[in-house]
Amino acid sequence: MYANGYSKVFFDGTSTQSYFSTIHQKMKDEVEEMNNTTIVSCDFQEWADYLSNKYYIPPILIFETNVEPNLIETPVKKANPFHHFPYEPEYYEVDGVCVTFTIPFDGEPDLFDLRPSTIIFKRFATQCFIKPLGEKCGSFTLDFQYSKQELQEQGDSMKDYVQKKFEHEFESYKSMIDSVNNDVAAYNNQLTDYVMQLLNERKKKADSFSAISNALQIPLRVSDNAPNTTPIQLKRITRKPLTKPETKAQPSEPYIKDSDYENINNIIFMCGTSMEKTARTYYNNQEEELRDILLAALNTHYESATGETFRKIGKTDIQIEFENKAAFIGECKIWGGERLFESAIQQVINYSTWHDAKVSVIIFNKKNQSFPPILKKITEWADANAKSHIQPKPNVWKCKYYRQDMNMDIQLTILAFDLYVDRTQFKDSRY
Repeated sequence: MYANGYSKVFFDGTSTQSYFSTIHQKMKDEVEEMNNTTIVSCDFQEWADYLSNKYYIPPILIFETNVEPNLIETPVKKANPFHHFPYEPEYYEVDGVCVTFTIPFDGEPDLFDLRPSTIIFKRFATQCFIKPLGEKCGSFTLDFQYSKQELQEQGDSMKDYVQKKFEHEFESYKSMIDSVNNDVAAYNNQLTDYVMQLLNERKKKADSFSAISNALQIPLRVSDNAPNTTPIQLKRITRKPLTKPETKAQPSEPYIKDSDYENINNIIFMCGTSMEKTARTYYNNQEEELRDILLAALNTHYESATGETFRKIGKTDIQIEFENKAAFIGECKIWGGERLFESAIQQVINYSTWHDAKVSVIIFNKKNQSFPPILKKITEWADANAKSHIQPKPNVWKCKYYRQDMNMDIQLTILAFDLYVDRTQFKDSRY
C-alpha cells in the first residue's frame, strides 16, 4: 500500500525563520559572486525578477475536494483492561479495518518539516508521504483504525461517524499548514525588496565610477577652432550579454563625464550671456528659435564623424545622443510662472536614467520687466526641492536632485537669461 511513500512526522524540524535565513544567505552569496562589470551594467529589475523567481517558495496547497478514502481489513489492537493481572497481555487484537484518507497537495514538500511561528502542541504524522514529481501532485495519508464492532454500533451513521472523525483530526493539520503558509507568504512578499537591497549593496562595493567611465564614453570630437572648451573623449564599448538571467542583454546606457557636462553648460552660459547683451536681436524669438541658437553654438564647438552631435528632438529639447539614447538633455523654456517652470524641471528629470544622469534647464525671460524676482523664485525652488545646490553665478544653479522613484541622484543645472526688451524704446521694421 505504501510502496511509493514513506512515513514521517510533520512540523518538528527547524523553524521557518531559520529556513528562510539559509535561503537569504544563498541569495546573498549569489549576488556577491557577481563581478563589478556585471553589477554596474545589468538591469536591476531583470535580475530581481530572476532571483525572486529562483528563490520563491511555493506554499502548500491542499486539494480537499480530491481527498480519497480507502478501506482495508486489518487486525486492530485494543487495550486489555485486565493486563495488570498475571499473564494478561497489555493489548489484544480484534477484527477491524483501517480507513486511509489520501490527501493530495502541491507546493514545496520541505515545508512539512518546518516549525512555523504559530504552532499547535500535538504530534502530526503520516504513514505515507509522497513528494510532487513532474506533473504529479504529492500526497500524504491520515489513517484511522476501527474495530468492526465499533463501526457496527454506529448503524446507519457509520459513514458520518468516520468522516467526522477524519475532519476533526484534519482540521489541526490544516491549521499548521496555514501557519507555515503565512510565514512563507511574508517571506515571498519581501523577496523582491530584499533582492533589490542586495543588488544595491553589491553595486556600492563595486568601483562603479571606474567601471562606467571605462565602459561608456560618448564619442564627441572637439572642433580645432573651438575656444575655451574642454574636449570630450568618447569610446564605445561592446557589452557582453548576461548569462544570468537568460534574457536579452539590456543595451548600454549613455554616459558623459562631469567635466564634459560642465563644459557644455559653460558653452550654453556664454551663448546666453551674449544673447542678453543684444536682446533686441532675440526678443521676438520663440522657444524653438532660441533653442536652435544654442544648438548652433554647441555644434560649432563639437563635431562628430557620424553627423550632427547635438540634435533637436521634440519641441524644445537639446540632446547628445549615443546609440539612439540621450546622454545629455537640455530643456529650453520661456518663463511663464512658477508652475510652468516646475513642469519643465519635472519633464527633464523624467528623461534621466540610472546611469549618472546629467540634465539642464535653460530659462529665458521675455515678458517680465524685472528679472531679479524670477531669480528669487528659482532659488526658492532649489532650496525647497534640491538635495543640495550651489549658485556659482547669480543666474546659474547647480543642483543635486534626488529622484525617489529610481533611488538615485541626478545632476541638474538651471540657467536663466534676461531677454526682456521695452518695445516702446525702439521700432523693429520687421513687425
